[in-house]
Amino acid sequence: MRSIISLNGLNEQQRWLAHQLWLCESLDEVADLRDSLDEDMYHDIHLVMELIFLADMDNFVIDEKDCKDAAGIIERIQDELDA
Repeated sequence: MRSIISLNGLNEQQRWLAHQLWLCESLDEVADLRDSLDEDMYHDIHLVMELIFLADMDNFVIDEKDCKDAAGIIERIQDELDA
């Protein structure tokens, strides 16, 4: 099921790419979209894909309890930095 996300600060090309990606029903369609683009748009499509992924993930992470593994990793890194 698709969730509603908001992406702010996109330029016109990135907005168009986000809309096209949102219309894709499968990873094959995403690959077809990417293959249909000029190489100069590859950076933006990858950026927009990452933003969509992170925005969707953000819908499911409310607080630290929702990402216990990440909290443990951050704690280990902090302990190493403090040592």
